[in-house]
Amino acid sequence: MKNIYIIIAKQIVEEAGRIIREARKSNSFTYEFKEDGTPLTTIDIQVQEYMAKRLKDSFDIQVMGEERSDDIDLSKPYWAIDPIDGTWAFITHENTSAINLSLIDKGEVIVGIIYNPFTNEFFHTEKETKAFIGMSTLPLRTNNAVTVVNVKPFRRHPILKSVNQLFKENKVKKLVSIGGSIAYSMCMVAKGAFSNYIAHYRTQTNAWDISAAILIIRNSGGLVTDLEGTDIDPIHHRGYLIVSADQKSHDDFLTMIRPLITKYTEE
Repeated sequence: MKNIYIIIAKQIVEEAGRIIREARKSNSFTYEFKEDGTPLTTIDIQVQEYMAKRLKDSFDIQVMGEERSDDIDLSKPYWAIDPIDGTWAFITHENTSAINLSLIDKGEVIVGIIYNPFTNEFFHTEKETKAFIGMSTLPLRTNNAVTVVNVKPFRRHPILKSVNQLFKENKVKKLVSIGGSIAYSMCMVAKGAFSNYIAHYRTQTNAWDISAAILIIRNSGGLVTDLEGTDIDPIHHRGYLIVSADQKSHDDFLTMIRPLITKYTEE
């Protein structure tokens, strides 16, 4: 962890995490709903403002955030922040929220950080290096023999029917849905907790959504593709998201899931 960006950013996100923990412990926040129906808490705004100021003061690099962000020049380097990814999980006292932070230059992710303030898991990586949780190299464990799938559920979506069918047929040994932050779920694949993760974006992602997690996954030896097995753009993606711990897990899962999703979509 020698990169000065990560050393300083770690201090910033850990302090932001403390603010998040204290706010939930004391229940000192309110929330409203945005136009897309997702919740926005007063802590989202407070944490983004804190992180943006600290990052600007530390690096003199522009900052983009999910909540009420100013326009920036995308031709120059910028930080992308999601202050609380998985806001519903934060509100309902689930421990699956995360702070997403990435440094992006000319459409390429240079630094990726995902921090879960409730489990104190600090995932981080840089371009062309290994990925880490704390000081430990990812993945922490590998097990290609057991297919453990995490799914982001959507009502009446073919994903649910498809993965449930695989579970019924004993092709998936364990099926879970941890909810909360998609970026955190992706990092759990990098960690070795799940062999695969599947989600679906109905609208296009932004720089703060999954860009950091994608770099962490790929630098841990994993893959992030669409349903056709094509690498996705870490900044802007719409549609299926398939995250796998390694090539074999990826190939096996796509072979199983793709025909079922096609079948249930056509029904």
